[in-house]
Amino acid sequence: MEEGGLAAGKATATACDGWIVFEDEAGQSMTPPRARTWGRVGRTPVVQVRGRGLGRVSMAGMTCYKPGERSLMFYAVREYRGRKGQPKGFGGVT
Repeated sequence: MEEGGLAAGKATATACDGWIVFEDEAGQSMTPPRARTWGRVGRTPVVQVRGRGLGRVSMAGMTCYKPGERSLMFYAVREYRGRKGQPKGFGGVT
């Protein structure tokens, strides 16, 4: 720890009057998982799954901190359904 009780990055952000930002992106397929089950001999078990499960969901978020300021949080959710020209994620989007 540096003098004043702040870690190296925090002291630099304070000295530059800057924000500390944490960002993350995650994605999840909407395809249901394959399942196996046991059944009686001669009777095929049926496992019901809701929906077709096409597409995927992408989520991105940022938390922003600055000493003496109210912290901020931004997030976005994007759903991909496989349509032509539809982006799958956040990369390269303006």
